[in-house]
Amino acid sequence: MVCLSLPVQQEQLIDTNIMTRSIISNFILFQLGWFACVLGGANDQVVIGTLIATAVIANHLYRAHDRSKETVFLLLALIIGLIFESLVTALGLAVYSHGQVFDSIAPIWIILMWPLFATTLNVSMRWLKRMPTLAVAAIGAAFAPFAYYAGNRLGAVVYDDLLLSMCIIAIAWGLLFPLLVVMSSKLDGYMSTTFKHDQQERPQHV
Repeated sequence: MVCLSLPVQQEQLIDTNIMTRSIISNFILFQLGWFACVLGGANDQVVIGTLIATAVIANHLYRAHDRSKETVFLLLALIIGLIFESLVTALGLAVYSHGQVFDSIAPIWIILMWPLFATTLNVSMRWLKRMPTLAVAAIGAAFAPFAYYAGNRLGAVVYDDLLLSMCIIAIAWGLLFPLLVVMSSKLDGYMSTTFKHDQQERPQHV
């Protein structure tokens, strides 16, 4: 019997390092894309913001282990974002500084922020999958309005009735955020031994 404990430990350490780098880079790239979209929308640089966000999303799909699943997930997030943001726009709750082509349809930069955010759900924010649905809903309802308010403060969007708009956003995200997390579990293109939480024990002896 030859003990292989040390190589297995080294392999686990390598897996942990890879996972840590992936989580950090995923979070940083999401932040880069978010600021690019918001600042682009605020400063009439929508094309630049859109291109940066698209590049971040494309890089995410390129790195996915199962690109077909991850692509479907991001497309569904895009559709949800298109419907929700355009509904808010059509109701006159949000007025955008730049990038709006049609009066009843939200600008592409804010619609792209939905698949952009979805890139985190199977990587840096996959821990949400272990949380109860009500807790996920509470997180969405509590924190989503802050992101929209930040966009308002940066000059990308104006809300005529700020309190009403934030309440609607909180309710919507309380409902949609758990849906996104469930979808990310069903369409997880990053599920691998690196990200599995319930890994099977690897043989340590031969």
